[in-house]
Amino acid sequence: MFRKNERGYKELCYDGQHLKLEELKRRQIKNNYLYRSIPEYPEKVEFQVSYLRHNTNLQGFFGILDSEGFKKPTPNDSPKRDLVWWSPDISRDDITIAETSYLCGYVVKPFLHKFTTSPAFLSSSRLGNFRFSMSISELLRSYQQQFCEGQEPSIRIFETVVYKQEVMYSIVIHAPCAHNLFSEYPLLEDTQDEVCVFSENTIIWRPQAMSETHRFRLSRNMKAIRINTKARQAYMWDNIGVAFHVPHGKIFRFSRKNLTESLRLCEGAQPKINTEEFVKCEFDPIRRE
Repeated sequence: MFRKNERGYKELCYDGQHLKLEELKRRQIKNNYLYRSIPEYPEKVEFQVSYLRHNTNLQGFFGILDSEGFKKPTPNDSPKRDLVWWSPDISRDDITIAETSYLCGYVVKPFLHKFTTSPAFLSSSRLGNFRFSMSISELLRSYQQQFCEGQEPSIRIFETVVYKQEVMYSIVIHAPCAHNLFSEYPLLEDTQDEVCVFSENTIIWRPQAMSETHRFRLSRNMKAIRINTKARQAYMWDNIGVAFHVPHGKIFRFSRKNLTESLRLCEGAQPKINTEEFVKCEFDPIRRE
């Protein structure tokens, strides 16, 4: 179904499903980027994601510090939309580990970093210059203690959302007491067919489109061959979003010490998603090794 998101932009949404790019093509949705033929690239790469990041602007940064935690800043028309969003925080080491697993002992010059160039892999942010990066184990442990009364939280397939050039696959994490809100959404199962799965405080993510613009193609002998500038095109890229359900009026709390230790400054990227201007200063590389 089509809907307007909280920023007023139109988006195509499929509830309770993670529809892969080929399935979206079969549904013949109108999107020129989706149907472009992608040059040869590393397919079926798996990333072991152990950290998530929450990007925000200056106003959001002050709000998080003042409240000592994360919350939905404005009330929503539906309790199931009271969500705090995070995304994968992928390090250089994560890319190296994924490449080593993908090659299965095949020894070649490293190439995967040349294909992981979509906004999902970049250290910059379109949401703002402030990034909170925390381990999944810490996030789940804190959520369980604060919202689940010691029980295990539920993890469900939430949505596939199609934007102009991005497909976002989201999962929702909620407390057992919120079962009635999310019971229509299937539990995330650990199978080889899923876009992403949880495994021991790690998300296994299987992206289908890692580049926004392909600058290289992969040869049969696993070499990255540069594509002529004039032949390059923009493509769809995919991402995953992790939403923690935080009921209105409550806060997903962390100590100020934890917040400041997890905070990084990141460079702003275009196109900017909110109206606040980026902070203008010099930014050191923040990607974790």
